[in-house]
Amino acid sequence: MSKLLEVEGLRVSLPTSEGRVTIVDGVDYAVEPGEVFGVAGESGSGKTISMLALLGLLPDGAHVGGCAQFGGRDLLRLPKRALRDVSGRDVAMVFQDPMTSLHPMLSVGKQLTEHVRRHLGLSKDEAERRALELLEEVRIPGPRSALHAYPHQFSGGMRQRIAIAVALACGPKLLIADEPTTALDVTVQAGILRLLDRLRRENDLSVVLITHDLGVLSSIADRISIFYAGRVVESGPREDVLQTPRHPYTKALLDALPHPEASERPLVAIEGAPPSPARIPSGCAFHPRCPYATEQSRVEVPPLVEIGGGRRLACHNDPFA
Repeated sequence: MSKLLEVEGLRVSLPTSEGRVTIVDGVDYAVEPGEVFGVAGESGSGKTISMLALLGLLPDGAHVGGCAQFGGRDLLRLPKRALRDVSGRDVAMVFQDPMTSLHPMLSVGKQLTEHVRRHLGLSKDEAERRALELLEEVRIPGPRSALHAYPHQFSGGMRQRIAIAVALACGPKLLIADEPTTALDVTVQAGILRLLDRLRRENDLSVVLITHDLGVLSSIADRISIFYAGRVVESGPREDVLQTPRHPYTKALLDALPHPEASERPLVAIEGAPPSPARIPSGCAFHPRCPYATEQSRVEVPPLVEIGGGRRLACHNDPFA
C-alpha cells in the first residue's frame, strides 16, 4: 500500500534566549491511507511541533530539515502560497482548545462558509448548504440555528465538534488532531473519539492523533509512535506496542495509567521529569530516568531499528525482548 504521508529525518530547531535549540531530532514515520496513526509522549517531546512543521505553522526563525512526502510533493519544500493551498484542503488540523482555535467574534456559519468558499470556490448558497451538511455530519443539534450562533454559546464538546467540521469542510485526505480530547470530561472524550473513528471510515480519511494518554489511543489507533525528547523511541501496531512494550519509556507510560478494574492499585509515576530541549542528556535521552540504563546508554544515542512485525525500537538493551 502506498503511503499517504512519509516523513524522513524531520528536524526542527527554534531560536530561544539560550540560543538555537533542537526540538525535533531526526523523526521518521509514515501514515497509511484510511488509518489512525497515534503519536504519544509527555509534554515537550516534540509531538505537536513535528506536525506544525508540516504545515508551515512554526514561529519566525525556525529551521526545518528532512523530507515530508505528501501526494508526490515535499511539504517542507513547498513555497508558502502552495503550502497554504494544501493546508486546510488536503491536510487539516484540529487543535487542543477549540475556544482559541475558533474565532470568538465570528458566527459558526461564517467560519465554515469562508473556508469552503476560499478553497472550493463555492457560491454563498452552496457554501451554506455545505456548512449545514458538515454540522449534521458531526452531530450538532439544530444545525440551521447553530450556523448563526457563536462559539461561546456551545459546550466544550460541541465546540470541538464544530472545529472538526471546519477542518473537514474541504474534504481533506489527512486530519491532524492535536490533543482533541484533553480539556473534555471522559464521556464527552469518548464521543469525540467515536466521531473521529466514524468520520475516517465514512470518508476514507487518515487521522494523526496526538496525545499524552496511551489510553486514548488504545480504542482507536491502528499504529503508534512514541516520542521522547524530540525522537521516536518505539513504534508499531497498536496491539503490539500497548500489550508488549519493548522500550522502558513506553512501559513506564503504560504503568502510569490508572486501572479502572483495580482502583486500589497505586499509580506508578515515572521518576524524574522530561528534559528541557535545551538540555537533552547525552546518549539515550531517557537514561537518567531509566532503571535499565547502562554505560552505553549514557554515551551513545540508540538508533531506531526494525525489530520485526512492523515494529521499530531505539534501545541499546531491549530489556523486555
